[in-house]
Amino acid sequence: MVFMKTIALPLLALVVVSLSPLIEARGEVPKRPFPQAAFVNSTGLRPNTVSQSQMDAAVLSFWSTWKAKYLKPSVAVSGDYKVDYNNTGTTVSEAMGYGMLLSAYMAGADPQAKTYFDGLNRFRKRYPSVGNPALMNWRVFGNEVNTPSNCATDGDLDIVMALFLAHAQWGDADYLGEANTLLQAIRTSLVRADDTLRLGDWDNVAGRTRPSDAMTAFFRSFYHITGDSFWASVEAKAYEIMEHLQTVHSPSTGILPDFAMLSGGAWQPANPYFLESANDGKYYYNACRIPWRVGWAGVAFGTEAAQRISQRFMDWVTTNHAAPVNFRAGYGLDGSNISGNNYPTAAFIAPTGVAAMLTGHQSWLNATFADASTRREQYYEDSILIPLMSGSFFRTQTGVSAHLELCKHALRLGVAGG
Repeated sequence: MVFMKTIALPLLALVVVSLSPLIEARGEVPKRPFPQAAFVNSTGLRPNTVSQSQMDAAVLSFWSTWKAKYLKPSVAVSGDYKVDYNNTGTTVSEAMGYGMLLSAYMAGADPQAKTYFDGLNRFRKRYPSVGNPALMNWRVFGNEVNTPSNCATDGDLDIVMALFLAHAQWGDADYLGEANTLLQAIRTSLVRADDTLRLGDWDNVAGRTRPSDAMTAFFRSFYHITGDSFWASVEAKAYEIMEHLQTVHSPSTGILPDFAMLSGGAWQPANPYFLESANDGKYYYNACRIPWRVGWAGVAFGTEAAQRISQRFMDWVTTNHAAPVNFRAGYGLDGSNISGNNYPTAAFIAPTGVAAMLTGHQSWLNATFADASTRREQYYEDSILIPLMSGSFFRTQTGVSAHLELCKHALRLGVAGG
């Protein structure tokens, strides 16, 4: 889901936190402690203007500021946590997924990482979707009174990946069991018989989807983790839809829309006010995540479809914008400016850095890093960026790439899950 925020993060001093003896005594020593950049493999370019140690220090600093601003204790259940997305205590499943992913990755540098993860996990289970109770209600208000509602696809996808990563990080079999249960619920309620993704478990209308939900790195990971070819089919369908949209509806730009719909048996950009705004068929606050999600898959797995999709887009981006700071907050699929887009924001700029890693645009990558290293904005922007701040993202215990194994040397290049 898309949310406009009004919270800004201050830039804090660099923080390095070591594991405490108490954690070791409890048997909670992370198996893949942060930083992990020296132990992961990925393809593509790396920013070449800063060192890996500078990247790691920046991650720690950003994580410190992010959790201080957004990670909050539950007001209803002691020990539980939530991610405050609007400064009122309200949270959403998208935010919970980001928080769980980050907590799993920061273990080893933050002695409270497992405490945060478990508290977030307990919180999300207290608010089941009315459509499928294994999934999370997409929104919980600040008073934490349960207001029954349905799920949002992106939030549950980030949550299930976080559970797989937690199992790899701490080895607790309960995480794996929960992940498998949630993954089955996602398969049942969020994927149609034609392998397309629903918008949520409330979405019973065929032929509509949100391209930014196509977390193809996740789908490849689910296939490797489970051995179930179902997830390979979901991945292939996602690429098929995106490539059709590019080649038919944005052949000169490679831009993808916030939402897409079937018409006459073919996928096309959604109509205005399809679900959220007049920009539903344009490149806006949902689609801005696509260069991150697709670039992620390409760098982590070397996927040819991800390469093609990213290349079409980045060729237009770099040809028509002198620098990342000139990239605006929203475009038509023909590359035209949309009303009100005349401002730079990390939500749109930073994901292009991930795509640049895959597509050979070194100067754009370096400039994106330089811009992102000093930019602090609001919840949505900050939460998209922090997962891709460095390459310290590990493999699952199965030995296959899991999730964020792509930005080995990037500072803030992409989301939150996610």
